[in-house]
Amino acid sequence: MRFFAPTLLVVACGSALLACGSQAADNGTVQTEVAATLTGVAALTPAATATPQPTPTQAALPARLWKSYTSGGPEAWWLENGTARQVMLPVVPGQYYDYNPVNGKILYASHFSTSGAGPGNLAVADLWTVDYPSGTPTSLITTDSVVEAMWTPDGSGVVYIAATPTTYELRYRPLSGEERVLARDVAPTWSVSRTGDYVAFTRESGYSLPGAPGLYVVPLAGGAEVKLSDTDRHGAGSIDDRPSWSFDDEWLALPNWGFAPGGMVIAARDGSASGTLTVEESLSVNPVFGTSPTAVIWHPDGQQLLGLANYSQGMGGPSPLVLYQLDPTRLHVVGGQVLGQGFTLIDWNVPGQSAYVVDENNQVSLVTLP
Repeated sequence: MRFFAPTLLVVACGSALLACGSQAADNGTVQTEVAATLTGVAALTPAATATPQPTPTQAALPARLWKSYTSGGPEAWWLENGTARQVMLPVVPGQYYDYNPVNGKILYASHFSTSGAGPGNLAVADLWTVDYPSGTPTSLITTDSVVEAMWTPDGSGVVYIAATPTTYELRYRPLSGEERVLARDVAPTWSVSRTGDYVAFTRESGYSLPGAPGLYVVPLAGGAEVKLSDTDRHGAGSIDDRPSWSFDDEWLALPNWGFAPGGMVIAARDGSASGTLTVEESLSVNPVFGTSPTAVIWHPDGQQLLGLANYSQGMGGPSPLVLYQLDPTRLHVVGGQVLGQGFTLIDWNVPGQSAYVVDENNQVSLVTLP
């Protein structure tokens, strides 16, 4: 387990931009190039930020299992109280989807997909659960019709995408009770809100489906969907690019890097506001801050995002992990700090205080916030 010490890179205050230069990460790999880029930049005029709101004291998230969606084999990581250790799963999943700390069960496909289904010929498989660290596997869906699946936060049911001959359906399947369809013609980019009350999903060109492209929200209990944004991801990305929910379920952040220029869509859950995240002009000359991040999770105060910058010192290298500060609209970055670097942003350990990342050594590490 490695720990990163936070390093101030950019804040929306006077000459701190030049004074702090380009310190990034613990080993300073994003340094010389950034410093050269910033030479001669004028002092940054303080930008408007939202009035800080009291943030409730946060406890560490429950101990949980994490495994990359793109990795095979029985190995995973157990995350608990700021530590991460490699563990073995009781099964070898064909596709790992999710783990729920409430019911203690893994959600997975029993075999690697070898066939496609639906209008876009997306890979499909079955759906199983098994207790961790040991247990007897239980089949939920025996047919090869599941594209992706995820637990509801309380562990009482599963939300998944089912392939049919004519469409892809977003469905809710309680462990006890009747299954229902939440939306149709959906793309495999979606997520359940933190409270479990809503599901965000996209419609996109590229899957041979009708419907206007955009970001949508539908109540898990059923009801009318709400369109939040016209963004079109054009069938690019993966399950890793799911929408990120704020802690109060009032805001979403959606990566959209399938086509240039790309960016991060920010939208209010009620449809009252949306747009592509922009960056303060004085920060745009900085290669770390010059574009929107590629992946984020919301800070519990709702006014900051923890994310991976769209920048790498070397081809295929890790990206700086940045705490982005937002203006009152939440659509504009006005400052931030580089805290470390990594390949994958996993989730919070203690929300607002520390988070897990996959670091440059492909190990799960803890990053602490200032």
